[in-house]
Amino acid sequence: MSASPTKVREGRRRWLGTAAVVIALLARPHRVRARVQADFTYPWTQVWQATVRLVRVDLDCPVTDRDPDVGYVMFNYRDAGRDHGGSVELVRSLGPDGVERVRVIVQVQSMPSWVERMVLDRLTRKLHDDYGEPPHVPRPPRQERGRPPGDPTPPEPPGGSSSLGPGEPGAPARSRGDD
Repeated sequence: MSASPTKVREGRRRWLGTAAVVIALLARPHRVRARVQADFTYPWTQVWQATVRLVRVDLDCPVTDRDPDVGYVMFNYRDAGRDHGGSVELVRSLGPDGVERVRVIVQVQSMPSWVERMVLDRLTRKLHDDYGEPPHVPRPPRQERGRPPGDPTPPEPPGGSSSLGPGEPGAPARSRGDD
């Protein structure tokens, strides 16, 4: 028994309709929401000043809004004759080591993420050129890493966890080569 020509045509139409919907969904433009970020140990005022100079002078982008108290700069990034809204956000934070850090978040709408990465790379280079190496972040001594700050428990001695003297009950046994 074979299918009638009418049913075959209806099946093809249904299949073509479904394929058209799938192609339309895949081909529609997607809103790009990329962003890049980095943390700096430079003082907040230095990062702020370098960011504003980078956007206005080095990139020659018109600044549409800025607020140093909140920590953002909004600008128009021009590419191929079109303006794309962009922003740089500065967020103060305290690292786990107690050192102040500045997180810089860069977003440029409708542009690939390499544009944002380029802006962040240029800011990194500008900070280094204008202010030198970032301030050194002291690291805690090796024996105290991994312990919560303010932990009153003394660190364990390198040879083990016993504080008992030789010959005391519960002390580790001495081998003959220890004498």
